[in-house]
Amino acid sequence: MGLRSRLLASVAATAALLTGLTAQPAAAADTPTMTRLSLGADQFRLTDTSTVSAADNLHDNVLAGHATLTDVVTTDYTKNSAGATDPWLNLRSMRACTGAETKALPPVTTKTAWCWSHAHSDDTTPHWWPQGLSTTGTADGGDGAIQGRRVTAVSWHYEVLEGETSQGCTTHNMLKLTFLDRDTGKYRHVFLAEPTGSGTSFRPVTGHGGGIVWYGNHIYVTDTAHGIRVFDIDRMAKVDRYGSDVHTYGVDSGGRSSACGYPYVVPQVHYYKQAGTPTSCQGETIDPQHLCFSWLSLDKTGDGPYKLVTGEWYGGADGGRVVRYQLNPAGSASYPGLLNMSGGRTVIQDAYAAARYRGLQGGMTWTDGQGVLNFAFHKGCGTKPGVYSHTWAGDTRAATSCAAGGNWAVGPPQALSYWPRLGTTQVEELWGQTEGICAGSALRAAHGEDFPVVTEPGNACTGYAGEETLSLRAVFSVGFDDPAVQNLH
Repeated sequence: MGLRSRLLASVAATAALLTGLTAQPAAAADTPTMTRLSLGADQFRLTDTSTVSAADNLHDNVLAGHATLTDVVTTDYTKNSAGATDPWLNLRSMRACTGAETKALPPVTTKTAWCWSHAHSDDTTPHWWPQGLSTTGTADGGDGAIQGRRVTAVSWHYEVLEGETSQGCTTHNMLKLTFLDRDTGKYRHVFLAEPTGSGTSFRPVTGHGGGIVWYGNHIYVTDTAHGIRVFDIDRMAKVDRYGSDVHTYGVDSGGRSSACGYPYVVPQVHYYKQAGTPTSCQGETIDPQHLCFSWLSLDKTGDGPYKLVTGEWYGGADGGRVVRYQLNPAGSASYPGLLNMSGGRTVIQDAYAAARYRGLQGGMTWTDGQGVLNFAFHKGCGTKPGVYSHTWAGDTRAATSCAAGGNWAVGPPQALSYWPRLGTTQVEELWGQTEGICAGSALRAAHGEDFPVVTEPGNACTGYAGEETLSLRAVFSVGFDDPAVQNLH
């Protein structure tokens, strides 16, 4: 069935209406790929544990070195807090993807394509894995900037490998966030901090970090089995002790703070949790009563409230759910920039089952100029080319599977984020990233159980026997309304 593009229309200064991409009428006898669900009264609704008061105390009374987004993405450190030279602290630089690394990029024209720093091993580290992605283009929607900076945020989680111990600053699934300035290509990792007690100290946040959304001063981060955490960049602060030799976090008995060597922390202010946890989020069995929060995106289109969109990754089962929570505008009188609440629980706009999809790594929704609800998904296929899919409410086309051959990035792809404007220029960018690596001989020798030799046909790592680990990690953008992108299914 054919797709057609229409011109974008603006619904408000803060909300762009995305491209109207719809299909010809579907045959009534076919089964839609997206099926709307009828939910129970409190099904998938979340309660809020506020840590605002603790975050305020941490920011106002404990961590005196307050920081802005500009501080984080422009201040270069050449010495650690003890005054010793420490190149690990420098602002890191994205670089051009070269050679076999370009396998990670989509097979369409990229507007932006970056690989991570090799000098700091962010491109090939087997411990830190990039996951969620969101941008100030999504966060603002006016000129694409927050606090005057145009920045992409990326979440990472820490993997403990064979023979290693999970503890302290090397705790399994510990999370960090990266702020990447698109104008300079420089980036810095920051520590995600959960205030403890009344905010006299803090601890690391753990989870998979599969999805993030940046809206205003808030950054939403998924906690797969439990719900969604919210962090506030207006409460960022610098710690006392930082540098590559610092392996502690929190505030010690002498009142000195540290964050696993990172100079900045972003405190948690809200934690939205579901009642109970799924039987499993490992991708095989879907729990009908509980949600796995695998990815996030932001939808400011259509009539009514903004929507915080979350979806499930299930690699071994069709029917992962996509749930859209009502999100208040930043200028709202109640819960500004936060999830809408009713009766002590979050309000759900609607929910769908991806009836004939599996392996969804990231996604987004938008309502087009004809009032049709559209969906876009990444389907990961390991380190084989993944699948990008555009569908809509009522679409009955057969879903493209990994077995049918990928049409998107390799790595596999993670997250989707829409960036409409740069200043007064409409740019219409669809942002994503990949996470993969092909393990080199040294990494396989040290951690063979985690990185076996790959022989699968069509896999980007098949036959790779390089001495060094190969990066398949890229951050990229393509034209959102490019037919070569939106016709991929």
